[in-house]
Amino acid sequence: MPPCPCCTAAFPHRAAPAGGRRGFVAALAGLAAGGAAGVSLARPARAASGLPPTTLSPDQALERLMQGNQRFLAKTAQPGPGNVERRAILATGQAPFAAVLGCADSRAAPEVLFQAGLGDIFVARNAGNLADTGAIGSLEYAVANLSVPLIMVLGHEHCGAAGAAVALAQQPLALPAHLRDMLLPMLPAALAALRAGGDAVEGTVRANVTLNVTRLLTESPVLSAAAAAGRLKVVGAYYDLDTQQVTPIA
Repeated sequence: MPPCPCCTAAFPHRAAPAGGRRGFVAALAGLAAGGAAGVSLARPARAASGLPPTTLSPDQALERLMQGNQRFLAKTAQPGPGNVERRAILATGQAPFAAVLGCADSRAAPEVLFQAGLGDIFVARNAGNLADTGAIGSLEYAVANLSVPLIMVLGHEHCGAAGAAVALAQQPLALPAHLRDMLLPMLPAALAALRAGGDAVEGTVRANVTLNVTRLLTESPVLSAAAAAGRLKVVGAYYDLDTQQVTPIA
């Protein structure tokens, strides 16, 4: 089988030295300067991590993710170098082709659902796949420093956080402070799902995905500028626990 061109591009035979802490600090300084100057985010020739960034377009990155889910469903092997072969190269840096904002639910691990290897996708996870401060900052780093062309916000069937948000929207609940604060951003989605009728939990999952796609694009100047320039696409998707299939949310 010929080598996968995506993997070949992401894992060249010779890698440049890692950027390390100095590269990370420099990237943060660049973000600050970009924000002060209207967020100038030209794609770098080489990611600060030490590996060249992916050359995939946003649409190609999305297609590669979805092909990974199809391989997961078909139980076929991932093409290209395996995780054992990647370890030494990845010690020099990372060059993910996509980022996923997913739920912390143990049944919805993006690396498994998209049959991704080490270094393939940049993942931010929390209960409810929320675009909170930590998630937005992490994804800004992935886009500005690693030139990731795609962010997927991934919700899933039978989400416990969505169910808790629905319950909280229906009546006051005695909840631990941090859990309550975590659920509050999901209340608009829960209220919209309750008004729409039908399965309120599943409706909340889908509305919450759409809401957080919007948050990423409106609350982050870094992400909105990259999207406006055509270097980034932010999409929503839904993982069905019964079928194990990922489908886009329009």
